[in-house]
Amino acid sequence: MEMLVVLLIVGMVSGLLFDGAAQLMGIQARLDGQLIRLRGEALRADWLRQVVQGLQPDYSDGKQVFKGSPRGFSGLSTNPLSAGYGALQPFTVTLTHDAARNTMLLGYGGGSSASVLSSWPGEQGRLRYLDDRGGAHEDWPPALGLWPQLPRAITLEGERDGAPWLIAAAPFGPTWPIPRPRDAVGTTR
Repeated sequence: MEMLVVLLIVGMVSGLLFDGAAQLMGIQARLDGQLIRLRGEALRADWLRQVVQGLQPDYSDGKQVFKGSPRGFSGLSTNPLSAGYGALQPFTVTLTHDAARNTMLLGYGGGSSASVLSSWPGEQGRLRYLDDRGGAHEDWPPALGLWPQLPRAITLEGERDGAPWLIAAAPFGPTWPIPRPRDAVGTTR
C-alpha cells in the first residue's frame, strides 16, 4: 500500500514537472519568435543605414549623380549590399506599394530583381531628405537654390499598427565631389 502511494505521488510530481517544462518551452518559443522578428527589423534598418552612410557624390557630368524622391533614391555608395563592398558602386533604393497584399516594400536594386530590405502593412511610407539646416525636402536636390549633391540625412517614415516610426541615416562621406584637375584648370586640348 505504501508503495502505491509513493508511486502515485511520484507520478503526480513528474506530471506537474513535465507540464511546467512544456509551458516553459512554449513561452520560450514565443519569445524567440519575437526576438527574431525584432532582430530582423533592426538588421533591415541597419542595411538602409549602411547604404546611406557610404553615399559618395558623383561628378556633375557623371551618370550616377544622387537623386531622391519620396519613393526612392539612387547614386553611388561605398557600402553597397553586394559583393563589391568598399568599392564605389551604383545603387537604387525604391519604396513601392504592393496593392495585392496592401504592403509597403523597401527594395534595393532596380526593376524586378530588387531585393526587399523591409516591408510593413498598409500604404504609409515615404523618404525625406534633410538639408544642412535640418529642413525636410520631398525631393533631392530641391528645385531652387544651390545645394550640395548629397543631403545631410535621409529619413524613411512609415506607420505600423497605427503608430508612426522613423529610420534616419546620414552619409559619412563628402557632400560635394572631390575636384578633378580638369575641374580646377578647365579642359585642355
